[in-house]
Amino acid sequence: MRDYPLMGIPLYLLIDARQKTVTLFSRPDGTRYHRREDIEFGETLHIPEPFDFDLTTSDLLPY
Repeated sequence: MRDYPLMGIPLYLLIDARQKTVTLFSRPDGTRYHRREDIEFGETLHIPEPFDFDLTTSDLLPY
């Protein structure tokens, strides 16, 4: 994950099926992400530009 903000990747989405969580990292400055949003399966997470959509996690399956 350390390389993604260095490469200018605007969003990093991490889905953890064991913990039943979704984490979105955003607002990179070239060295790290400055924003982190955590939700649990079943909640909705807004994915900002350049994608701009709501991710509904109610269909994700844990293991």
